[in-house]
Amino acid sequence: MKIIKSEILYKGKIFDLIKDTLQHNSHNFVREYVSYPGAVTILPFDGEHIYFVEQYRHPAGKELLELPAGKLEKNEDPAECARRELQEEVGFFPETLIPVARFYTVPGYSTEYMYLYIAENLRRSKLPEDKDEFLKVVKLTVDDAYKMLKEGNIEDAKTIIGLFYFFSLRLHNRLS
Repeated sequence: MKIIKSEILYKGKIFDLIKDTLQHNSHNFVREYVSYPGAVTILPFDGEHIYFVEQYRHPAGKELLELPAGKLEKNEDPAECARRELQEEVGFFPETLIPVARFYTVPGYSTEYMYLYIAENLRRSKLPEDKDEFLKVVKLTVDDAYKMLKEGNIEDAKTIIGLFYFFSLRLHNRLS
């Protein structure tokens, strides 16, 4: 695969929209995609409860229950980003941060690469929230979170992935 031409169609605050012309075996074709710096998702667990955030997601047209998450800043270490985002969104600092998975969120049209962590040994520590985020912290028991997942009441992909990892690790006695 060879990139013949790359142009920025839109340069935004959060992401850019790119149009690339590619060549494969003398055949040219176009791909458009969102260029995004990457992100983290954190599953905060206090031994009994999992902490979520509920927030309005405009493309979905409704509020979604999600694990805390956030965008990586330029050259930011994903673990440091996870610690910062957890303090901003939920008000906890994780004494233990366990890297669980890394994955592309939607590789068909985005460069977003996500790092998933489980946060344990939580202590209260609040950083100022982003001014354009309106979050409500939701604390659920492990059983209630499992029930919501099983019944299809959680619709956010990163949250579903995080919960599946969490429950799988617990099933195999790899977590508290």
